[in-house]
Amino acid sequence: MSVALSPLLKAWVRAQRDLGLDTVFFDRKVEFPAPVTEPVKPAAPAPARPVPPRPQAAPQRMASETPVARPQPRAPMDRAPLRTPDPAARPVAAPPVPAAPAPVRAPAMRLATVPTFASREDLGKHAQACSRCALKERETTVWQGGATSSPWLVLTLYGWGEDLKNGALLSGAYAKTFLELVAKVGLPEPAMAAVLCCPPRNPADTSVQGRIEAARCRPYWTQLLRFSGAKAVLVLDHKATQLAVGKAVDWAEFRSRRFLLENVPALATHHPARLSRSQEMATDVETDLRQILSIVEGAA
Repeated sequence: MSVALSPLLKAWVRAQRDLGLDTVFFDRKVEFPAPVTEPVKPAAPAPARPVPPRPQAAPQRMASETPVARPQPRAPMDRAPLRTPDPAARPVAAPPVPAAPAPVRAPAMRLATVPTFASREDLGKHAQACSRCALKERETTVWQGGATSSPWLVLTLYGWGEDLKNGALLSGAYAKTFLELVAKVGLPEPAMAAVLCCPPRNPADTSVQGRIEAARCRPYWTQLLRFSGAKAVLVLDHKATQLAVGKAVDWAEFRSRRFLLENVPALATHHPARLSRSQEMATDVETDLRQILSIVEGAA
């Protein structure tokens, strides 16, 4: 039985067939015969291309089976242990630092000026009453010895024990060998003076205190040198030499070498006390005395 369809229904039926439906429902069931289509010849298959095998993915595990990475413990750091503050302890305030007092300067020390003396006697009186020396336990001042005037002068460090008793320099038994060499060489009796007129019990010698005392005592022996009229000076021992020249000297090189002392030619030799204990020094001392003799004769 044929059914007449309107154009709208035809379009509806065509749309249903395109969707693959063989039956379209209307008010009553209408069956349509399947459309006759020509068989389609299959195309020649294309040559198969080798397909590289895909890498098999690792089987996925369930969330419950997935291992959880645990954090690795860190190496302990070298830190000072933290101290737990004690709630009972309270910070103690540091005591206030007192302000440093202003430096107090000592008043300038005024030293009595040594006057220029008119004679040896005036110099001797002033030396006996001198208070310029700061050495404690002052002993007897020994400032002279030997001849009043002479072409040469012996300058020693200070008077020894026997000199203090006799009141004159080089008056002890220790100076006997030295004075014998003086006479042997042919020199006249020398005038004498001391670097330190006041011999200390604890001699400072070439220390700082010794240098200060030597500077204070210098005007005495320099004026004695002028009063004696000496043309040459012989300094006894290296300590007296260092205080006289005002600097350290190498005794081995400086001994027996000429230098100027207060513009007067000078020479240094061994002390008579060492000479009395070491007779082998007699040759050196005699050589130095002969140099003094040549200076004196050359100045005559």
